[in-house]
Amino acid sequence: MNLQTTFLSVLLLGFISCQQTNTSNSPTVSTKDSTADSQNQQIAESAQTIAPRIDTSTYDNPRFNEMASQQRQQLTKLADEGLFEKQDLKLRLNLSEIQKKYFDDHTDLNLLAQTNGDIFGNKEYDSAYVVYNNKKHQVEIVVFDQKNKLFKTLYHDLQVSDLLRQSDCHYSNGTLDYSIAAELIYQEDYLRSSQSNYLTDEKAFSIENISTNNIFDLKRGCLSKGFAQNAMANTLCIPTSSVYANYQCLKYNKTKAVFEIYFSQEFAD
Repeated sequence: MNLQTTFLSVLLLGFISCQQTNTSNSPTVSTKDSTADSQNQQIAESAQTIAPRIDTSTYDNPRFNEMASQQRQQLTKLADEGLFEKQDLKLRLNLSEIQKKYFDDHTDLNLLAQTNGDIFGNKEYDSAYVVYNNKKHQVEIVVFDQKNKLFKTLYHDLQVSDLLRQSDCHYSNGTLDYSIAAELIYQEDYLRSSQSNYLTDEKAFSIENISTNNIFDLKRGCLSKGFAQNAMANTLCIPTSSVYANYQCLKYNKTKAVFEIYFSQEFAD
């Protein structure tokens, strides 16, 4: 091998070595990290497109057939003793003519509680009722839209969405209609001794501005993230206990045409 050939060989080896060094020092992207980033992006995009989850009443959910059946038997027992009818007769005295006609036409409904306010945001005097349905043997929540002169039942004619479902503070023992019934059953002895119930006592079933009523503790309770405090007026609040200051509160969203449960509290006074 002559001197020129030797010199060219040395240069070639040096060039190859340099290329290998640059390649080994170049930044690499972890396949695992890349996959995770892709998944996170997909999740973020999906979250923006997922429609609000609509609740199915515990009474109509096949998963809770046995539980609902047991409660219906207990409610039927109370109804057969006339405990719901006594309260119905008392509360009907304060109804307007259009409301009386509705309940006269729906003889299967016993009125257990009533409250009034601007439920649908139309600056009208709407109404909400808790009723016992003698035909279905279950408790229902009926609302009256004063502007459109319509009576509708939550979970059936009107959709309900629980905004608290994804919250760490969320607690629920069935949907609102089922929870009310459970507490009425718990009050069995009180129902026998009076013509009242925990819903009507101290007007616990009511339409409130929960940001200004000190019954509601927004800091200790479970509040949907991002729900504006100036939007808390005309909230339908349903007590879920006859002993403690426990409530679930929902408001009608006119844009989505759905009632949204956005606040609850589950603690003792």
